[in-house]
Amino acid sequence: MKKGLRNPALITAVASSPQGQKAISSGLENANEAVSTSVSIVKSVFVLGALFGVGVFAYNKIFNGFKKLPEDRKMKATISTAIAKNKATAIFRAMYGIGSNFSKVLKILSGTNGNRLNANDFVRIYNQFGKRAGATPLSKGQNMIEWFTDFNERELLQLKALFPDFF
Repeated sequence: MKKGLRNPALITAVASSPQGQKAISSGLENANEAVSTSVSIVKSVFVLGALFGVGVFAYNKIFNGFKKLPEDRKMKATISTAIAKNKATAIFRAMYGIGSNFSKVLKILSGTNGNRLNANDFVRIYNQFGKRAGATPLSKGQNMIEWFTDFNERELLQLKALFPDFF
């Protein structure tokens, strides 16, 4: 016969006594309390994580997002939005990769057929350009003017002569 707590008859007798019942119910209450506390902690961590994610998304949209420039209502643009989009894509292609093709960018921004682009045309091209990432995998998106920082001082002065309000 087994002695001490290894004896099944003794365990049954202890468990059926009032003190045993009280100990068992106390243990179950503690276990239930531990489970509910764990569930509460998991819910809190999930809610905080969701709030943090929404906060990061909002911060990036507000502070790191692209802000379109408004057009001057007193002046009429000479190019359509579709042409501005094509010009923005051509500028990006001229700038993308190693080095930048300033002469091509200057030709695009100078206008065609003797029609000089105005400030609203530049705004349309800028807005269509948006933010574009560079060739390296970790490069962050830059707007068109930020891309132009690759140009030297002489080249920037030529752009400033075309569009003095933007450079």
